[in-house]
Amino acid sequence: MARPRTEIGTYGTINATEVQVGKWRARTRYRFSDGKSRQVEKYGPSKARAISALKVALTTAEKDWAGELKPTTTLRVLAQMFLDHKRDAGKADGTVETYGYAVTAHIVPKIGDLALGEAKPARLQRFINGVERDSGSGAAKNCRSALSGMMSLAVINGAIEKNPVRELERISRPKGNRRAAKAIPLGELPSFLTKVRADAHLNKWDTVELIEFMLASGWRVGEACALDVSSVDFEDGTAAVVAVNVRVNGKGVVRQEFPKTEKSERVTPLPSRTMDLLRRRHERLGEFTTLLFPTPLMRLRDPSNTQREIRDRRDHLGYPDLYTHSFRKTVATILDKAGLSATEIADYLGHENPSMTQDVYMNTLKGSTRAAEVLGQRLDGLI
Repeated sequence: MARPRTEIGTYGTINATEVQVGKWRARTRYRFSDGKSRQVEKYGPSKARAISALKVALTTAEKDWAGELKPTTTLRVLAQMFLDHKRDAGKADGTVETYGYAVTAHIVPKIGDLALGEAKPARLQRFINGVERDSGSGAAKNCRSALSGMMSLAVINGAIEKNPVRELERISRPKGNRRAAKAIPLGELPSFLTKVRADAHLNKWDTVELIEFMLASGWRVGEACALDVSSVDFEDGTAAVVAVNVRVNGKGVVRQEFPKTEKSERVTPLPSRTMDLLRRRHERLGEFTTLLFPTPLMRLRDPSNTQREIRDRRDHLGYPDLYTHSFRKTVATILDKAGLSATEIADYLGHENPSMTQDVYMNTLKGSTRAAEVLGQRLDGLI
């Protein structure tokens, strides 16, 4: 039977030899993070002193090139350093919380005791596959993203040579019967809005005009919930995306002062009827808050609660596949059918890449004032 391989970060048998009178040499083979075993040796005036000096040296064998991280550092320790690094870098609370959940719910419990040098692509792939199987593709993507950031930090600190997460398979979007947001058929918009305005629950939650705004602007629900009157230019007929509402553990709903991506930070020309809607809301709510879509209690609106409100009423409205994202898809469909290019639609929706617009939002290939004019014409008499 072959002799078991020495684990990374450990060493084999120490041999001590008296090389000359009063001088002893202690040596062993230490297995480094690159998987190679190299000989390490130290000298001393006696066998015991030489062995002692060698053991001290072995504790810092990779320190010179591994910074504060070593191949023997566990993913548990690395994960905490990664989260601290993100906080120190001023990342958004929502971003840090997403990473934190991936770390505490999946990474630390399942592979937290794995050493950096042991975090090979095959092991990480099995972990990601397990998360996807047990918790879904969304959780798997978050874990993959967190692991990638963790390993990048390890590379920067010299603890490993390359990021093993780059070798992992991409996580595909789930297939099958999973319900996804669908655009509202354009011919059904009048009847859809009639049903929305007649719904007692949506009126009670003050969600009706929020829906109307999203149907005209194409904004994400978190962007719409965070809209403040200071971001609206009533004279020019525009509204700027400068923040998003997110829920953070221990803090509740917060207004994050920068949006989802760099491209998301944009100024949106809006139809005149939509500007009238915002003006009416400000006149009605202005003495209580500068927010244009607060809760009925004049607090920051939680996007998750708004999504739940839509889900609770979609069957009653007759649209079982209705989500808040349906409104963005409807806007994209309107602009697409009017002949706007993928780039123009991507600019209006705040997409980083027009290919996202084509792949996810547009039925055919087929942020400008032109977009506002098209929406104004299509929604004339509806909003």
